[in-house]
Formats: sequence, C-alpha cells, structure tokens
Amino acid sequence: MNRQNLLNNLTKRGFKPFFFDNRTEATDFILNLIPPKASVGIGGSMTVKDLGVDKLLYERGNSVYSHSLVAPEQKEKVYQLAGSADWYISSTNALSEEGDFVNIDGSANRISALAFGVKNILYILGANKITPDLAGAIDRARNVSAPPNAKRLNKNTPCATSGQCCMCDSDDCICNVTLISHHPTRYQENVYVVIINETLGY
Repeated sequence: MNRQNLLNNLTKRGFKPFFFDNRTEATDFILNLIPPKASVGIGGSMTVKDLGVDKLLYERGNSVYSHSLVAPEQKEKVYQLAGSADWYISSTNALSEEGDFVNIDGSANRISALAFGVKNILYILGANKITPDLAGAIDRARNVSAPPNAKRLNKNTPCATSGQCCMCDSDDCICNVTLISHHPTRYQENVYVVIINETLGY
C-alpha cells in the first residue's frame, strides 16, 4: 500500500481521510471528532467492536443506536434510528487504493445508511482491508470478509464451511446487496475515513 497515494485519491474524490499508526490515536481522534450530544448510528462491525467506540460514545452520553447493544426484538427499531442519526459509523469490507469502498450486506441496513439518510459518515478500517484496485476490493469483500462473518453469525452457507464465496442462493446468504461507493453523495455533508495501521476486523 502506498499511503500517500491512497490519501490523495480519497481526498480527490471528496472524502476526508486520516491515517493513524495505532488504535489509541485513532480512538482519541474519533471521540474528539463526534460532538458529545450527537446521535450516532453504528453498523455491524468487528472493527468498531474491537475498538470499543460504541461503548465509549454511549458512556460519555451520546445517543448510540447499535443493534449489538440491544435485544434481538429491538433490532429493527434500532436499524431505523441508526439510519437517521446525526452520524453513522461503519467499517468497510474493502477499500481500493483508488478510493472505492465495497460493502456487502444481508439485510442492507448498513449500506442503506452509508448511501443515504445520514449526513455525517465515518468509516473506520484497518490497513488489512486495503487492496490495489476495485476488482481486488470486490474479491476481498466476497472471499476474505464474507466467509468468516457468515461463520461468526452461524449462517448455513457454503462459504461458512469452505471459506470461499460460492455465489450461493442460500436462505442464510449474507451477500444479498453490494454497495460500491466512489464518492460522497450530494446528500452527505462529511464522509471521514479513519485508517489504522493495524489488522482489524475481517
């Protein structure tokens, strides 16, 4: 990965990228970036969970809408609240060095919020999710990110067993919708990208 090339490409496309050498610096930046009284939606993300950002925001008084913090019967309501919050935090399944974000969802609550509805978006990702180009990002999302996520969620899919995407038609498929984000949308005011020089998430 060429760090400066990636940052330049993201900036040219209208994103606001920041690179940190470790999670401590990144977490401090995130907590300073998001206003204490802002409502925050959070998509399902092992990266965000590993950093503990959702709990840190909640503990300091932010209204945090994360389905990982509520009972299963409350998830649908939280999806709706998260998609209309002041901020939305997500990782990404893959980011190309050219500046393309690739995300695959089963229910599409996450990519719906990333595409429309929230004016301030914050992507958080480890350097392990960066690929040279868009084709590599799509391949990573399908073959590196999706299989372990399917296994973690106890989904009955071929990839959960084989570790490779089979383009299945399983009822348990978590790859129902794919979003490729080339630029911030006209609706979005700020799309921040926090890249951490560590291996985080899938």
